[in-house]
Amino acid sequence: MPHYRIEYLSQGLNPGERMSMPVPDLRTALIVADINRPTGDVELWDGQQQIARLHREDGGRSGYWQIG
Repeated sequence: MPHYRIEYLSQGLNPGERMSMPVPDLRTALIVADINRPTGDVELWDGQQQIARLHREDGGRSGYWQIG
């Protein structure tokens, strides 16, 4: 069974600190990433394997994720 999570770098008091959020599936992963990171980079993981690095361009309502 997949164990997906979204990881992103903290923009708070501890630069470089990784933040992680578990997600039940890939569709939800993009929704969670969109809510928590309206611009910038996130990584999508399945257990210990990185699936993709995503970059979101700021486009307001028409923003989009690029797979990097």
